[in-house]
Amino acid sequence: MIEDWEIGQLYFNCLKVHKNEQIALEKVREKYWDQFISRDLYFFLGTTKEWHTRRSKNPFVIIGVFYPPVIPKESYPKENQLRLELL
Repeated sequence: MIEDWEIGQLYFNCLKVHKNEQIALEKVREKYWDQFISRDLYFFLGTTKEWHTRRSKNPFVIIGVFYPPVIPKESYPKENQLRLELL
């Protein structure tokens, strides 16, 4: 379940612009499936009282999404890279 306000607002903005529910859903899918494929995607998880009182097996819901651009490893300065040495 996704409780993130941003995805809801994206849907409502697309619905307002296109006046068509199917197109609005396609635009949301496009953003989350097509555009985010090139991003470093992180989900913020949280719980709600509703899911805890139901004693759900997995009470976590997505409450936020963080999607910074992917930074190629080669662009990091050498002195800032973590170096692991195996003995």
